Amino acid sequence: MINFKGKKILVTGASGGIGKSLVNKFISLNGNVLATGTKIEKLDNLKKEFPGIEILKFDLSEHKKIDQFIDDVFNKLSGIDIVVNNAGINMDNLSLRMKDEEWKSVIDINLTSTYYLCKTSIKKMLKNKFGRIIN
Repeated sequence: MINFKGKKILVTGASGGIGKSLVNKFISLNGNVLATGTKIEKLDNLKKEFPGIEILKFDLSEHKKIDQFIDDVFNKLSGIDIVVNNAGINMDNLSLRMKDEEWKSVIDINLTSTYYLCKTSIKKMLKNKFGRIIN
């Protein structure tokens, strides 16, 4: 059986349905989880349901703050072993009707923030000589 005992896991987009399921699974496999999302109320509810987790509100569209965010995660968990890039947004619209700002928002959250999270996390993981990124 898979066991994540002692593994420090960051789950982005944890306040949504898939994110909550990921948190539940990692907790059930003995992982140390930090859940992040943009809605503190949902994160607080997640913490009530899973008291052993850490939570940290963060908006991934704030790319310039990602380095500090990863430092904060590292400090709260005393390291980072696994990053699960689960956060994402969707602008349901026909491409002909989609506004440029909507497209940019989707790309910024779904791709650019993932790139920056990976880039920053990998630096920490290299120092620890262990790490996994899940996109």
